[in-house]
Amino acid sequence: MSDFSFKKRERLTSSKSISLLFKEGRSISSFPVRFIYDMEGTDVPVKMAISVPKRLYKRAVDRNLLKRRIREAYRLNKTEFYAEIGKMNQQVNVVIQYQHRKIVDFHAIEAGILKGMDRVMKELDQQTVNLTNNGAAPKTD
Repeated sequence: MSDFSFKKRERLTSSKSISLLFKEGRSISSFPVRFIYDMEGTDVPVKMAISVPKRLYKRAVDRNLLKRRIREAYRLNKTEFYAEIGKMNQQVNVVIQYQHRKIVDFHAIEAGILKGMDRVMKELDQQTVNLTNNGAAPKTD
């Protein structure tokens, strides 16, 4: 049976790591969210944080609603994401940022998160292949 929990050690809480992600991380948009990620050594395959900008949603109840929906969609679909990143032997920090001006339903958020996770896995896989090919494959003539 899969583990559908979202434990404390899986949360990205370090303000230093989060600000570094926003400065130097790679970004993927997947309506209505944006994934900002970077490879970094941690004890779990993925550490995740959620961001809902105050400039888009002034009321805290709206921000909290969106954060709950994002957290739930991530929690229910993270097992494949964790497995793929574990196979690549990578550790990734991710911030999921809500970026749409209207509050959308859970299913639209879940679809965006699934699409974003898939795109992050593909890019990380491509980066891993490029790193392995550049370092391990000498040119033969």
